Amino acid sequence: MKKIIIILCALGFSAQGALADDGTNTWRGINLDKNFGLQFEVCALQDGKSLADVAKMDPRLKKAWANMGIDLSLLRLTPMFSHGLPGQSSVDYIDLVMGDIDEFGSAWDKFMASAEGRKIMADSAEFGDCRFKFARGTNKMMNAEELDSTDNRIMTMNWCAPKDGVSFGQLKAKHASWLTDNGDDQEVAAWNIVVPAQGAGERQGRYMHLVSYTSMAKLMANENWIANGGGAAAVSDYLSSYASCDGEDTWVAEYIIKSAN
Repeated sequence: MKKIIIILCALGFSAQGALADDGTNTWRGINLDKNFGLQFEVCALQDGKSLADVAKMDPRLKKAWANMGIDLSLLRLTPMFSHGLPGQSSVDYIDLVMGDIDEFGSAWDKFMASAEGRKIMADSAEFGDCRFKFARGTNKMMNAEELDSTDNRIMTMNWCAPKDGVSFGQLKAKHASWLTDNGDDQEVAAWNIVVPAQGAGERQGRYMHLVSYTSMAKLMANENWIANGGGAAAVSDYLSSYASCDGEDTWVAEYIIKSAN
């Protein structure tokens, strides 16, 4: 990302965000100076159902959230470059909800106390078999100007675990130095570190790189940097010395609901 990355502290809270009226560093309802919440609704389509069927629920959900004053953002992710192989069970879509952690608690209480909220949950199960996962996110960098220029999103996920003897403090320092050493060479719009919390299962003790791009051209520019621009050495150093990772899979993301703030 060309000359826009601002390193805010050694722990990697880095962002080019938007300053709210109260002085907090926020973007679409997320205070970037704090860890924020992410809810992954990991879904497989029911037999005979399609994403068009899932989308029929969206107007009801938008209206319910608006009536309840829920201030979260919702994106629907569909796989592009997937880890799935023929014959394996697949994830057909993920509904990704993002916002301040306190707002998640308030939103769930309002939603489940509402007859319409409970009805939406029941009706949605007719289209998708979903598992809910809650995680905490740390923003490492964000180019708010680029993100605000379009709602197009390509998002990559890469699950990693620290190598033996590597502490999370060392990982944080490495992530901060990655921005210093390589930030100007990458066309990344946002980078978050995600740590699983509720419903973690086998992901407990691991973390995920969640990276956002505003176009496939930007993602492929990053691939070209790795292939031909010197990025391979930086990636190899990370994978050989710091973390064991599953490798990226790539999702097309569409905003269903945007935070009002």
